[in-house]
Amino acid sequence: MVRLITGAGGMMGSHLYDALRDQDVLPTFYNSTLDKRETITQEMEMLDVLHYERVKQVLSEVKPSVIYHLAAQSRPDVSFTDPARTVQINVVGTTNLLQACAELGLKPLFINASSSAVYGETMNKFNETPDDWLMPPNETDRCLPLSPYGTSKLAQEHIVKNFNQMHDIPYVNVRIFNCTGPRKINDFVSDICRRVVNKEFPLKVGNLDGYRSIVDVRDLVRGLVLCENIKNETINLGSDVTHKIGDVLKLIAGDTPYEVANYLLRPTDEPIIIGNINKAKDLLGWKQEITLEQTIVDTLYYWRNL
Repeated sequence: MVRLITGAGGMMGSHLYDALRDQDVLPTFYNSTLDKRETITQEMEMLDVLHYERVKQVLSEVKPSVIYHLAAQSRPDVSFTDPARTVQINVVGTTNLLQACAELGLKPLFINASSSAVYGETMNKFNETPDDWLMPPNETDRCLPLSPYGTSKLAQEHIVKNFNQMHDIPYVNVRIFNCTGPRKINDFVSDICRRVVNKEFPLKVGNLDGYRSIVDVRDLVRGLVLCENIKNETINLGSDVTHKIGDVLKLIAGDTPYEVANYLLRPTDEPIIIGNINKAKDLLGWKQEITLEQTIVDTLYYWRNL
């Protein structure tokens, strides 16, 4: 069985490559989102998902049985300033991969990295704290994204389903909730860990009042690999435990001084994001195993030793 990874030059993709490297796998990337000191991308092949002929060439040579599609513009904050680029990479890039498969007569299992951002406003089912919440959204709930990023991911899911209907390409749309760990950059946990290690005080922070479930990338990757055992499903992967962002700051930095920076505040922001992972537990036998505390320890270690 041959596996192809797009977006292997990111935090999640590089850990997925680590998990599969003893098997027949081709990791590809275009713009790495890893720290410039990372060397793992030297083992990978360049692939721009917006370059259709190159996509088709790679697929014709590799003929993958499974495609893990992680290549994306994956930052909601960036999508507010560059929505067109976000839609182009996430929707057109996905379409290019699927269209190339269709033209080549390939029917790999297409494991598509979507996002909890597709739920958007549907997350707002509570009053002041998660204790007042009825139920985290499941895979059949309405999707009302609050960012161009979330909208692009929802469109991406529909394109994947369209190609299943048109060309019988099997898929799993994986709605990934907040995920962090070693190699991550540009998220709250990893950035605060890096700034603490680099002694960048006072720490600059955004909104500390939100609640987030946070899953370790190594748990998440384990769930992605288990998705090879299902097909034509949409499934949430994440943590079903919430943490107030202000409390996460204290876990990492203690009483280190901080200040709120306006440039870190988003135009719209879900007050709570938590995963309903009942389907993943039932279909995959998967759940979070690594605690947030362990993730923080490992992420601090990563930045100290990079």
